[in-house]
Amino acid sequence: MARVPAQVSALLHDLTTSLPVILGRNLVGIYLYGSLTQRAFDPGRSDVDCIVVTERDLSDAQFKRLGAWLAQAAESNPWATRLQMSFLIRSEVLTMNSRACHYQFGLLKRGGSDGNPIIWMNVLESGVVLYGPRPEAFVPEITPEILFQALVREVGYLREEIIEKPESEWRDVPSYRAYAVLTLCRILYSFRKGTVVSKRRAAGWALKHLPDEWGEIIMQALGGNDAEQRSGIPLSRIKLSPTPDSKPSQGRIEPASCAAAPTTELGR
Repeated sequence: MARVPAQVSALLHDLTTSLPVILGRNLVGIYLYGSLTQRAFDPGRSDVDCIVVTERDLSDAQFKRLGAWLAQAAESNPWATRLQMSFLIRSEVLTMNSRACHYQFGLLKRGGSDGNPIIWMNVLESGVVLYGPRPEAFVPEITPEILFQALVREVGYLREEIIEKPESEWRDVPSYRAYAVLTLCRILYSFRKGTVVSKRRAAGWALKHLPDEWGEIIMQALGGNDAEQRSGIPLSRIKLSPTPDSKPSQGRIEPASCAAAPTTELGR
């Protein structure tokens, strides 16, 4: 695991001591994933990603106590607002549209889960168990078909936000465009390799294996907070092919310039 700032360590310690009190017997486990577990943590831009697994949906009383604790944590530790945490039901961790709660951008909300297996692949491969049993004890088998469908959904989410929602609050945010490029690199890597790595590592792989024309935009997305990224990646440089119908063993998910299907340009 990457070197963890002291305030992040303190936050994780507080989670593992406070959530068992707040959730009681409803708590199954707490699992850390993402850049912290993939040797890719950047204090300037990374989030702290956690999954909390429960036996059942949070009661109203638990939801209220949890919200109060998170608000208090945010006042004493600035990293609390960079915590991204999902509360999933043990028997439904890979179930689409299951009940869930999410804490993101300092807000706790009830919502649904898309049963994302990509996150659980990360947890199984390099995640850290902060509390509870190892995930192998309850995570169902993640087949190539399940992974493929999840990758297609991920492309669909990006396509919707960048192309299909003219009122999107994110499409004109430079950091989101960079995120989209790096996420597409990781989607392609996972499709080719059947495993999950950090976005930065996937981008490095893409630089070596994709045509040279993609090098500039990938490097710009990797630029972090420097002036080049702040200038914004033009939408005309981000292309998403229509969702492929092929399965992992039969076809390819590739950047638009490499795909057999017609492309959609994001120019304005």
